[in-house]
Amino acid sequence: MHEELQTDRSLAERARQGDALAWRTLYESTCDRLFAFLCWQIGDRDEARDVLQETYLQAFRRLETYRAEAPFEAWLRAIAFARSVDWKRVILRRIKRTAPLVDSNVAAEPEARDVRFDSEDAALHRALAGLSRHQRAALLLREWEERSFKEIAELLGCAESTARVHHTRAREHMRAALRGEHESRAQRAWEGQRS
Repeated sequence: MHEELQTDRSLAERARQGDALAWRTLYESTCDRLFAFLCWQIGDRDEARDVLQETYLQAFRRLETYRAEAPFEAWLRAIAFARSVDWKRVILRRIKRTAPLVDSNVAAEPEARDVRFDSEDAALHRALAGLSRHQRAALLLREWEERSFKEIAELLGCAESTARVHHTRAREHMRAALRGEHESRAQRAWEGQRS
């Protein structure tokens, strides 16, 4: 077993048995990168802090399920990713419940890319919001954190080739969106294939 995985497994096992120092070590070694990831996924720092707290709480409760098949941070990131998706669903439900229905032509349920926050940088966040959650995660993990496609695939729970496709599609979308094009040729070709 790789040395990093061995260390993670040992720390997780000690934390599961109540060793506060082991849990603190795991927390401190992952917190900053996980928070940054959630900020990009969610688009609001305060909400990201809440989701980060929920992520660590859920991870602590499920420590016995960590098998050290991947680094502890990858396991945590998968939990954080799922929590951010849940958070988006809750926000969309709230918007749907509170949005006044003044025009019958208005879509009954807004899409995730329509959710905006005052704290967002408009152009970049609009472009990021136009991505599927897997495309956004693949793009941020590859470009911002310089993760390998193998790591990205593990985090997203997909094949490495699929992770590459998500990344490629995300880059195409971002290029087109940031140039001000509403719909690139690549997007039209891939329409309906987003996951």
